[in-house]
Order: sequence, then structure tokens, then C-alpha cells
Amino acid sequence: MNLKLLIAAALVLYTVPLMLLVWMKRRKKRTADEVVMPGDWMNRQPGRKRENPKLARFYHSSYIRSSRIPLFRGQVRKIRQRLAVISPYDELTLRKETMKITYAVLLIILALLLALALLGRSPIVLLLGLIGCLVLNGMLIDVFVHRVENRLLKDFRDFLEDNRHQFQATRMADEAIYEAAQLAGHDMKLHGERMHDVLTARDPDRSLAAYYEVAPNRYLKIFTGISRMIMEYGDKTTAKGSLYLNAIGKFVQDINFDLLRRGRLSYQLNSLTIIALAPILLSFPLQRWAEKYFPIMGDFYTGRLGTAAKLLLYAIAVSAYVLIRKLAETEESRYVPKSGGIRWEKKLYAYRWVRFIVDRFVPQKHTRAHARLSALIKESNSPLLIEWLYLRRLLLVLLGAAVTVAMFAAIHINQSHQIRNAPTYAKGGLMIGRVNGEEALEASRRTEFDRSVMRDVSGKGAELEAEVRKRVLEAADGTLSELQQSEASARIADKLERLRGEYLKWWEVLIAAGVGAAAFFFPVWTMTFQRRVRRLDMQSEVDQFRMLISILSQFDRISVQVMLEWMDRFAIIFKPALQRCLLDYDGGAAKALAGLKTEAPYPPLVRLVERLENALERISIREAFDDLETEQEYYRERKKETMDRLIDSKANWGRDIGFAPVMFMLGAYIVFPFLYMSFMQMKDLIAQLSQI
Repeated sequence: MNLKLLIAAALVLYTVPLMLLVWMKRRKKRTADEVVMPGDWMNRQPGRKRENPKLARFYHSSYIRSSRIPLFRGQVRKIRQRLAVISPYDELTLRKETMKITYAVLLIILALLLALALLGRSPIVLLLGLIGCLVLNGMLIDVFVHRVENRLLKDFRDFLEDNRHQFQATRMADEAIYEAAQLAGHDMKLHGERMHDVLTARDPDRSLAAYYEVAPNRYLKIFTGISRMIMEYGDKTTAKGSLYLNAIGKFVQDINFDLLRRGRLSYQLNSLTIIALAPILLSFPLQRWAEKYFPIMGDFYTGRLGTAAKLLLYAIAVSAYVLIRKLAETEESRYVPKSGGIRWEKKLYAYRWVRFIVDRFVPQKHTRAHARLSALIKESNSPLLIEWLYLRRLLLVLLGAAVTVAMFAAIHINQSHQIRNAPTYAKGGLMIGRVNGEEALEASRRTEFDRSVMRDVSGKGAELEAEVRKRVLEAADGTLSELQQSEASARIADKLERLRGEYLKWWEVLIAAGVGAAAFFFPVWTMTFQRRVRRLDMQSEVDQFRMLISILSQFDRISVQVMLEWMDRFAIIFKPALQRCLLDYDGGAAKALAGLKTEAPYPPLVRLVERLENALERISIREAFDDLETEQEYYRERKKETMDRLIDSKANWGRDIGFAPVMFMLGAYIVFPFLYMSFMQMKDLIAQLSQI
């Protein structure tokens, strides 16, 4: 009864805010036609709808209340920080967008917990669901924040089209940007006005450097820098017309490619995240179906193997979800090390005793292991130092071993409870078919009888059997035949022996140590996977370098060092190598470029660097890259082919990973249990026949 009340309360807590949100959305649609404002935050054109002020006030008041609640304060602050980096929102809009994402994440988490409560009907399932929600919370925030990033990218593409028309009319980059900003959506309007402020500042170069630090994506950085060069040197007429307009066309084309890639990856992989998590919910009705039509399989699901299979299924499903989300990520922020605040690894490593323990495991400098791990950290773009990485690995060892020991202890406790309280069906019961009411009632009576006898038995070995027979005879009080008494005695003795075997064994501690050892290598495996995924995107970045170089090479005063600086601003994957090349450039340009080829030995990038080497002394940059324009169609087709290959590769990986939990669920919940219990029942049958 209490469980039903809990489920009903969870249903009410979920449906009420959901119905309120739907009502507000409909109210917003009905009242949106009242006032028409140009440049409204959602619209590029005048004459569109504006947001319901009542809904905006609701988000604002919710933000204030949530900021005062300790449970939600950190969540709201985390989302706000992510959004503040993406767009220069005003305070009211920032609060509104923060609460939109907060409510969406909370509703999804409540829906998941409600589904687990309805299907699992167990406090343990709800506890596992809460742990899973803690894992999914950050990923859901990423999903909704990425939607904001994609919306900004689409708005920027439309902004570039408007900027093209305005520049053709005014021939002034700053005026064109300002006029285009007035027609843009709210987010892009704020960025456009900031670009205009940069171009018209007293010290444009200093303002531009400051804008580079806060720009949310590389397209905005490079477009602002190109506009600054046009303001300084003026536009130039090339074989294809205006240099500035030609650059805008290339930006639009590249953004369209990026949006197409994101859309196709989303289409291919987003459904796989649901497939990866679906076995967690489907395992409960599947188990109840199997227990209903194959009663003997209930012994498997409540036993050690069933519990281990269930926990392993949860781990596989969550791991598959995490890997698919890594594959589906397309925004550049995944390659940017996350800063902001002091990392907990740094705080913990500051303690002397922690530092003493960790330093014992960190490989010595100038060793192969140290160099290999340092390279892995750089190539996976991790923000960790090697000491922090080992601190995390050691903590995972302790956590993995402790969780495994706790899992074995919980299994023993659960087995003891099942032995005492599970319905005891007659030996040789049906493998197939439903249990009728009389059989279930008889099994419950048999369990109660066994439990009453087991309370008073304390002997061991041979004494145990004699004491059990004596207690059974006293409890039966003449109601059982001699054969039934013998069966009950054997059954109860077997239960007592099984109960006394439910303790933590040495091999279970050994397994926990093995899990801890595997957890020690888990961060390295994750970084290796990230590095492999990262390499899939290298060709795409090199193609974008070609687009950037084809624009910059048309300027008369461009040099190799300036070209490297622009590539560094635009780079994501090759950014560390380009930064080190720029640091070494003053010590010798040829040596710095040779070091760049060594540190980033990706063949397409190496060919670009070799052209820069030719432009140092022999020829000009325009001559070194004169074939980029003539081979533009070839590079465009190759980029399309590369994008198709990249998406197909990620989609194949995603399908293999996404369907792994489903295949494991079918094997672990249907095929293996059925075969296992069939063999066990056959074993019992053979034993009975041998006695006859």
C-alpha cells in the first residue's frame, strides 16, 4: 500500500508541473499576437510574435526562488555559467534561459524516476535510478546548452547574409555589421553590436583581443578579425569580386557544412541514446513476464547470477549512453579544456599526505611511461595534469573496490532474505505455465512453516539434520506424513546450509580488487577513446584551415607568422601544436615549422605546413596557395566525401555501442536464464530418478 501511495505521489508531482508548463506554452501562443516589435529576441524580421510577459515573470521569480534553495542553487549556477559563455545575454534573458533548461532537465529526471517506480516497484531500483540521474544530469545540461549553441550558429549564418546585403549598399564593414545586427535574433544582435563596438573603439586591436577571449565560437572570432582587417586596409577586388563578400560567402558555406554535419549526426545518433537506455526500463516488465509464464526463472532473477546480470546490464547501458553522447558531440567546446574555478583534484592534491601517496605512483620524468601519458593527455585535450590523473585513478581504485564489496554484501543480504521469505514451490515444479492461486498459497504456507522451524535450529553438520527432523516433527504436530516430514527436513536443512554460506568470501574480495585494478585503467581507456574520436575530426579542421588560408592569402600584408596566429585562433584540435609553434617562432621560423610537423604529423596538415615553409623565403604566400582557388571545387567535393565518411564511421560505432545493452538484455534476461534453469531442473530430475 505504501508503495502504491509513493507511486501516486510521484505521478502527481510529475504531471502537475508538466500540465502547468503546457498550459503556459499554450497561453503564450494565444497572447503572442498582441504586440509586434522589430528585432525581437526570437525573430530576424519585424512583424513576428514576442514572448508572453507572464511567462517571463514566472521564469524570473523561479530563478530567484531556486537560487535560495541549497539543492537547486548549484544546478542553476552551473547552467547559468555555461550560458553566459555562449551568448552575452542581458540579466533577464540569462535568467529566463537558465530556468528553461533547469525545468526541462528536472522534468526529464522526474519522468525517468517515475518510470522506474512504476516498472521496478522497489526502493533499490529507485536508489539506482537516483544514481543514474546524477550521471545523466550533466549530460542533459550539455544537450540543452548545445541546442542554444546550434541556434546561435544558425542565427550567425542569417546575420552573414544580411551583412552581405548591407555591405553592398554601404561599402563600410562597421555600418553593415550594425545594420545586420538590428535585423538579427536577440542573441546574434548582442554579438553584432559587440562586433560593432570592437571595430569603432579607440583601440580596435586591444578590443579585438579582448573579444577573442569571450567569443563563443571560432566563426565569430575570425569574422570579426577579417572585418577589422577590411576596416584597416580596405576592401580589395579579386578575380571573383569583392574580397570581403567572397570571405562572407565562404563563411556561409562552411557554416552550412557544419550545420549539416551536426544535423546528420544528430539524426543518426540521438535515437541510439534512447535505445541504449531502454533496456534499463524494459528489464522490469520482461522479468515479470518471465516469472509469470516461466515460474522457475524467478529463482534465477532473485539469485546471485540474476542480481549480477542486472547490475551489469545497468553498467553497460549507462556506459553505452556516455559513449554515444561522446560520439554525437559536434560543438567545439568538447575540445576546449573546461576551466573556471579550482579543480577538486588540485585541492585534494594540495594535502601533503595525499601528495606523498600519489607521487609514489606517478612515473618519473624522462621515462617512456611519463612521455606516453603526457602525450595521451594532450591528444585527448584533457585539462588534467599527470599528477591529477593519477589521483583520479587511485580514487577510482578505492571507489570501484568499495562499490564491488558493497555489491557482494548486498547480494548476500538479499539472498538471505530470499531464502527466508521467497515462496517455496514443490520440488520439480513447472518450467512453463502460470502458477495458480492454490499453488501460490501452498508455497506461502510452506515458506512460513520452514521459517518457523529455522528460528529454533542452531546445530551444525550431522547434528543439524537431527535437530531439524526433531523440530519438523514438533511443528507438524501430526499434520504431515512421514514422506512430507522427510522432504521438509531436507528442504529446511538445505536452506540453513545456504544461509550459513551467505558471507563475504575471499574470492569476492579478490574480484573487488580486480575491479579496482580495472578502474585504475578506466581514465586512460576513456582518453584513448576520446583521442580516436578526435582523429575523425582532423580532416574537417584541415579543410577549414584551407578556407581560412584562401581568404587571408588575398591580403597583401600577410606573413607566415600572422597566418599561423590566425590558424591558432581558428584551430581546435591542432591548437596546442600551433601555440607551441608560435612560441618557438622567434627562435627560428624554419625550426618552429619543422617542430609543428613533428608534433602534429597529420599528412594533410603537414602539406599545408610545407607550403608555409616555401613561403618563408622562396615565394609569397599568395603564390604558395594559388591553387586553393583553382581547386576549390575539388576541395569542396572532398570535404563532402570526408564528412560522409566521418558520419558513417560514427554512425557505425554508435549502432554497435547502442545495441550492445539490448543484446545483453536479451541474452541475460531470456536465453541464459531459460537454459540455466532448464539444466538445473534436469539435474534435479536426474537426481530423483536415481533415488527411485
